[in-house]
Amino acid sequence: MLVEMIKNHALFKDIDADLTPLVEYAKDIIFQKNDFIFHEGEDANSFYLITYGKISLELSTAHRGRIIIQTLGKDEVLGISWLFPPYKWHFDARALELSRVVKLDANLVMRRCEEDNRLGYYLMKRFAGVIMKRLQAVRFQLIEMEEM
Repeated sequence: MLVEMIKNHALFKDIDADLTPLVEYAKDIIFQKNDFIFHEGEDANSFYLITYGKISLELSTAHRGRIIIQTLGKDEVLGISWLFPPYKWHFDARALELSRVVKLDANLVMRRCEEDNRLGYYLMKRFAGVIMKRLQAVRFQLIEMEEM
């Protein structure tokens, strides 16, 4: 079942690689509304494939309280900080509703990518798109805050 969840997720759609080994690094997790998935400053050693639900990326500020930077949903990826030193989360992630994810151990996935360069290249291309969307979300949030 987990291998099918991974294969059917947008991150891995149309990939020409054996994804079966990724299952040993995967966990199927359900988060209840308002559960935190991770907090800013914690070690970033995993990433999450959202299979249903809504998850927010948030910042906590002294003057404005909690700010939602981006809301993620089905077929989106949560977590890019595992790719870059110092490998710490830069936001909090919180379930806005009942949400189901596949959690992948980033260190083990990275090792698998080093063994299978085609898989590694494919994933880096896909994560580049995720990073671009995240930067755009932060940009839009900054513009919105400036207009207040």
